[in-house]
Amino acid sequence: MTALLELRDVMIATAGGRPLFDGLNLRLERERVALVGRNGVGKSTLLGVLAGSLDVRHGSVRTSSEPHLVPQALPRDASTAQSHGEQRRQLLAQAHASGAELLLLDEPSEDLDEAGVTWLRGWLKTWPGGLVVASHDRRLLADFRHFFIVSEAGCRYFAGTLGELDAEVEREHQTAEERYVKNLHRFAERAEQSELSARRKARKKRYGRCAELDRGTPRIRLNQKRSDAQVSHGRLAKLREARLDALRRWSLSTRRALGVRLALELAVPSLPQVTGDALVLRGVPAGSGRYPSGISLELARQRVALVGPNGAGKTTLVEVMLGHRAPGAGSVLRDSRKLGSIRQGAADWMLDDSLLARLGEQEPTATEQQLAERLVAHKFPLALAERPLCSLSPGERTRAALICLFSRVPAVEVLLLDEPTYSLDLVGQRALVAALCAWPGGLVVASHDRSFIDAIGVDRVIDLG
Repeated sequence: MTALLELRDVMIATAGGRPLFDGLNLRLERERVALVGRNGVGKSTLLGVLAGSLDVRHGSVRTSSEPHLVPQALPRDASTAQSHGEQRRQLLAQAHASGAELLLLDEPSEDLDEAGVTWLRGWLKTWPGGLVVASHDRRLLADFRHFFIVSEAGCRYFAGTLGELDAEVEREHQTAEERYVKNLHRFAERAEQSELSARRKARKKRYGRCAELDRGTPRIRLNQKRSDAQVSHGRLAKLREARLDALRRWSLSTRRALGVRLALELAVPSLPQVTGDALVLRGVPAGSGRYPSGISLELARQRVALVGPNGAGKTTLVEVMLGHRAPGAGSVLRDSRKLGSIRQGAADWMLDDSLLARLGEQEPTATEQQLAERLVAHKFPLALAERPLCSLSPGERTRAALICLFSRVPAVEVLLLDEPTYSLDLVGQRALVAALCAWPGGLVVASHDRSFIDAIGVDRVIDLG
């Protein structure tokens, strides 16, 4: 059968020059393939290359017909009144009707409500041409048996069910963590060698001063040179030693943490006895008229899910609960000290602090090993814990924010989460479900994903549709 698309010895790099794939060979006919991998490893870039919209460093890309790409980023149009979900469904409908032999879909279920995902899965199952779908959505991935797993090590093929893929991705996550710690330890050893070399260099300079004495250099000039050198070298030595000590301690802590298998319950706070409702709603209007007298809710340790189609008002209701928007009617009573929130994509956690720095400020008595063990328990990538939160992907930032909320003092008693699975990879999804299942406090979660809601368990579902 003639290949719809073929890549030979292709090298793909980021705009900054960082290699993503090197020596990549790929041949696509009319297969149905899902593209999976952690955030930021290059899935969208690879789709752009397959579509012909991005160039390669070397190698060749051959196509027998022009692929149809639906990108993750939606086109900006201030004049449209459509929601993001409606815009994405329109683009997907255009792809369905395009007659293209090869479809390339980047996170096609993002922003879609439950009815939209059902519609998408229905026509994807009967699509007669080639199909490559980059997605974290387990509802879509359950329909595939062929996968391209993308990682920092490249791209490889995997055949199996979603459950088998979960096991494979989990194994790769553990291997990547061990590789990171090994590299970190190697870097610490190199830093120690550099420190040793610096001390040798300082000794040689001292020997040089003795040689200058022998040549009869004026003492006042020698003393000045010695004073300048001592100030400069002393300051640099302190900086080097501080960096090396921090690197050495973090390396040792992460090595020990990977050998510990904590129960996740140790990573969530123990909350005080209920002293009153943290959040009370009385007759607040929401949704499309399903609640004519408004929504009334008394939240302490209850777990509530907000569901409904795109534009039903889930995010609006969460903002009313948080006090970011005034209710159209009714009343809202809240104890802000007991509330912790994460907006969609963790947009309210775009901070310059790293997760480690944030945890260190919240718990100054915690050791680095305790912090590392907490990250391992939550399956949060150790390498990302030192990066600014604003540099993380939306999914990674959501998980980091949740770990911070678990550690906040005074303790958070009610979590309000808006689409927490947005842009979250497979390992992150499972870790998030485990964390929320172990969470002992109140919970309000707005989500399109009914399987996620079922997995975390809720006491009440408020359907705003």
